[in-house]
Amino acid sequence: MREYDVAVLGGGPGGYEAAVRAARRGAKACCIERGHLGGACLNVGCIPTKAMLHASELAWNIRRAEEFGLQVGSPKVDGPAYMKRVAGVVSGLRKGVEGLLASAGVEVIRGRGRLVAPDRLGVEMEDGSKEVRARAIIIATGARPARPEFLPWDSGLVWTTDEATTAEDLPESVLIVGGGIIGCEFATLYSELGIPTTVVEMLDCLAPGVDKDVAKAILASLKRRKVKVLTGSKVTGLKAGKGGVTAHVDGGEKVQAARVLVAVGRVPNTDGLGLEDVGVQLDGRLVRVDDRCRTSVQGVYAIGDCAETRQYAHLASRMGVVAADNATGHEARDDRRVVPIGIYTHPEVATIGLAEDEARQSGADVRVARFSHRASGMARAYGEPEGQVKLIADAAVGEILGAVIIGPHATDVVQEITLAMRHELTVEELADTIHAHPTLCEAVLEAAEAWLGLPMHAVG
Repeated sequence: MREYDVAVLGGGPGGYEAAVRAARRGAKACCIERGHLGGACLNVGCIPTKAMLHASELAWNIRRAEEFGLQVGSPKVDGPAYMKRVAGVVSGLRKGVEGLLASAGVEVIRGRGRLVAPDRLGVEMEDGSKEVRARAIIIATGARPARPEFLPWDSGLVWTTDEATTAEDLPESVLIVGGGIIGCEFATLYSELGIPTTVVEMLDCLAPGVDKDVAKAILASLKRRKVKVLTGSKVTGLKAGKGGVTAHVDGGEKVQAARVLVAVGRVPNTDGLGLEDVGVQLDGRLVRVDDRCRTSVQGVYAIGDCAETRQYAHLASRMGVVAADNATGHEARDDRRVVPIGIYTHPEVATIGLAEDEARQSGADVRVARFSHRASGMARAYGEPEGQVKLIADAAVGEILGAVIIGPHATDVVQEITLAMRHELTVEELADTIHAHPTLCEAVLEAAEAWLGLPMHAVG
């Protein structure tokens, strides 16, 4: 039996960072992973989709090059070459993670692990099985795409994001089932590549659960890209044939496509881990944890998508650091209230904190201010004036309750507001901070000034 100070089950962004943190703290650490290191984020999620989206945005901008005084021809998409580049980006980063773990002194154990006791894991490997004992165990098993049973998965024509990001070629046309964040990102990239795209979402708006201004912006963007959007609709049946798939949508509409991409959520990987057998409490499928990422069993921690409803790699990474610090005797807490969300449609979207409706429902005296990118010099220079910064704050004290950013590099710009909320800065303190010119971040300053009733460039 191998013995460690900290054993991490899962090598995704939360898991491998937890293992590295523990090792940096002086612990003897191992990371148990049966698949590729980097987890869903690196291999079939965040990284490949961003590589796909960057290339599709290039194609889109080439088509509108005349707006910038450039004369170029229409781009031709080489599907195999496009996907080969995506695979290369992933492969390079995966090797980087392997090197990082090795340099930190983390032992990687290849196999499928499960708890057999609060301080022991059984690991099934290709060449047999072994037991690992550790003073602390961190569960970081992530989540997997939901696969509704009524769909013809064995046809090979129905994909999840796993297949879409690892395919060797692009589909000739696509039906996306699910208009959440993931579905909207794929709709953006496929349509920008000139691939006929349809999105079916059962709720009344795209990107349900986010601020209403975000849903409006994404819908307008997809329509500009000629995406057919069916909200308030549900796929009631789907048939696969030699020519592709035919979907029946309630209301009698029929949609045909070469491939179907199912993006209806992700399921926590908590089954088959032996959690209940050793007394770890669950909330549904999620492991119940506190602000130190501790489970109900002493010495057992859980992080990321198996322990949080908000399935973001950056949140998993932060939880991994918190868990590793506590597991090595360095107290750390995080209530996880301030978590930025990025939506990589075009325009890009970022949110933080409460949506406007949520803030008003909380009972706070809410004041909202916006600054349109139409008045932003940098956004105009980018040729991207269809965006805004929206600040949501308590009218009495200026506490920032939430924010929405729509426009280029929104997921970078939001970090300023994230830092302000983390350290309880006010809108006035944002307004008192000098912002470089010309930048996209100036829009935050302008929104803050508008919130104070002292708008500089905002009109009306």
